[in-house]
Amino acid sequence: MSTLKLPKDVVADPRHDAVVRLLETHAAPLWERGRQKVATLPMTDTLAAELRSALAAGHAYQGLELIGEKLASEQKGLDALNEKTPGSPQNARVSRILFLANDGSERFYRDCDALLSRYPQRLLACRLDIPGEALGQALLGSTKMVRSVLVVDKKVGARALFALLPPG
Repeated sequence: MSTLKLPKDVVADPRHDAVVRLLETHAAPLWERGRQKVATLPMTDTLAAELRSALAAGHAYQGLELIGEKLASEQKGLDALNEKTPGSPQNARVSRILFLANDGSERFYRDCDALLSRYPQRLLACRLDIPGEALGQALLGSTKMVRSVLVVDKKVGARALFALLPPG
């Protein structure tokens, strides 16, 4: 994870090292045979507020199927741009943050692991220490099950990463 290039707003902030330490210290595979390591971190009130705001503003999506479609569509655009300008360097920097509930099935986490393997340079995931129903309550104010939220705005993603840090 130390080779991960976080969003520029995170890199430029004095809390950058604390975010990296947090992500690396709490990282483990999502499932028994998972290939990608993901940090499991507590849900904070600040993060809940950030994600609620992002969903309301259209800077985040929920639901793994929709998230997979969005990432695939964005990749098509990136691939087309790369074909158009083959010599142009691609900025390999995390620009999407995937937040996951902690009560998904093995199949759910396998699918998440596959997304992380497919888009390793621009996708970072964090498993939150909260079940899907409680995540739905925190983000939507209802008992609707929410097991995955993808933040697609870089600035919102940076704020969400900072919201994972313990206060102080």
